[in-house]
Amino acid sequence: MHCELNPKIIYTQLTSVIRIQKEIVKSLVEEKHMKIERHYPGLTCFLDGVRMVTIESIPGVMDTGWTPSTRATRNSRVTEETTDIDVLAKHLKKVLQFVKNNALSEPFLNPVDKKVPGYYELIKYPMDLSTIGKRLASGYYVTRKLFIADMRRMFSNCKTFNPEDSYWANCAVELERLFQIKMKEMGLWDY
Repeated sequence: MHCELNPKIIYTQLTSVIRIQKEIVKSLVEEKHMKIERHYPGLTCFLDGVRMVTIESIPGVMDTGWTPSTRATRNSRVTEETTDIDVLAKHLKKVLQFVKNNALSEPFLNPVDKKVPGYYELIKYPMDLSTIGKRLASGYYVTRKLFIADMRRMFSNCKTFNPEDSYWANCAVELERLFQIKMKEMGLWDY
């Protein structure tokens, strides 16, 4: 067995070199800590109705060394990664209006009547276009994925409750296809 020594290291001075390096690192950490140690007031813009701010606009974030991600989103689509909530809501509203204006949307416009036997026993999470519209208006859909999930749930509920060859199930299949096409046209679909 043997031990290979690095000729660039002066082993007789190793402890003093390490001590100096530790002091340098400690002073750099303390210096950085002093910069970060500042206290900033809380954000008050949310009291004025602002629903979203960029990370870099938050006081003190840039002082920590944070940098925006340079990862580009796929095809520069209008997604939760590339746009604010208001722009996303505007696009989702267009999609919702497109779906509502289709003649096939009639069974989905309002919640299923409570009198329909067995529906609410089988379907634990009902969804309809009216509820989706209310959620959209209230700012619930902060990502397109939430919107897509609710639309899919609505179609899935219909196909689960109704026979496969029924009018309602056929409406769900065709309307879901049209919904996906519209989402792709708007740059909101990449599934």
